[in-house]
Amino acid sequence: MKTTIQFGPQHPVWVEPLRLKLTMDGEIVKDCELEAGFCHRGLEKKFEWDYNKGAYLSERICGICTQHHSTCYCTAVEGTMGLEIPRRAAVIRTIMLELERLHSHLLAIGLTLESIGFENLFMLCFRNREIVLDMFERTTGNRVLHGINIVGGVIRNIGPEMAKELEDFCDIMEKRCLDLKDMILKSYTIRERMQGVGVMSEQLARDLCVVGPVARGSNVPYDIRAVAPYVLYNEIKVKPIVETSGDCWARSVVRVRELFQSIDIIRQCIPLLADAGEDIFAKSKTLPEKEYFTRVEAPRGELFYYAKGKKSKEMDRIKVRTSTYGNGPGFVPLIKGSHLADVGLITITFDPCIGCFDR
Repeated sequence: MKTTIQFGPQHPVWVEPLRLKLTMDGEIVKDCELEAGFCHRGLEKKFEWDYNKGAYLSERICGICTQHHSTCYCTAVEGTMGLEIPRRAAVIRTIMLELERLHSHLLAIGLTLESIGFENLFMLCFRNREIVLDMFERTTGNRVLHGINIVGGVIRNIGPEMAKELEDFCDIMEKRCLDLKDMILKSYTIRERMQGVGVMSEQLARDLCVVGPVARGSNVPYDIRAVAPYVLYNEIKVKPIVETSGDCWARSVVRVRELFQSIDIIRQCIPLLADAGEDIFAKSKTLPEKEYFTRVEAPRGELFYYAKGKKSKEMDRIKVRTSTYGNGPGFVPLIKGSHLADVGLITITFDPCIGCFDR
């Protein structure tokens, strides 16, 4: 006999509300219906105000990838002005983006481990993440909503002393991430629990146009840092990290491997500060009057911002397409046919940000 149950909108595996309507035949999910919108705040309409304030508003879309949202917003508005930011500002933005990828991936890995009962490893991931947040506090003055980006550049510099602190941070984080990697990848229990669960084939990933680690876990080598470089990624080459099995294990392994990629990028950026000049903010700006769109590789995947100016301090239109919005449709085919006990694990390996999803 088939039974319909509600998975969410309040569920321990998600930090934010999302609802799945599951049709069950015993322990097997026969059908799945996704319902979002519980966090809708009307932020795209709110963006139709002072373009300088919009940089701070964009950070409020997501508390985990705030730097990526503000960078994408500022780049889009700068495009409407035909404005090029100083090289030093581009280096600083790149460092901040990779710091944020570190803390976001550590959060995602920790929550995935928690969903299958590994509380100690969850706490270890979050202890490592605290070190990243401490570095954010040292460099930007804030741990979560950083407020460092503004249209035209950045408002905080990184001097020689702070650059040395960043180098030391990379050494510490690399050692901690190596220990974490060994504990996860060499664990028979974790591997057995996650392998073969929630398999997304390469063809399905391409058909659904999923992005980020979800796509790269299904052997789709799509990374905006490589295919459409922005800020400093045209100089610092990024090779997409891919896994082929397309299951919960593959998506998690991609994130583990990308921790070391982010550390390496930060290390490459630090020496570039010495010859990047002193300007961190463009000295001349015009009012936004054209339309422009840009995209960045947020921790969860491709993030779009479309901006349209009207030769005024107030923007005419801002449109956002977030990574989780692109990945959301991928939940449903993977959940169908799975066991009820696997539903939470499958969804959390997508690293869903419901605040991004709904805006």
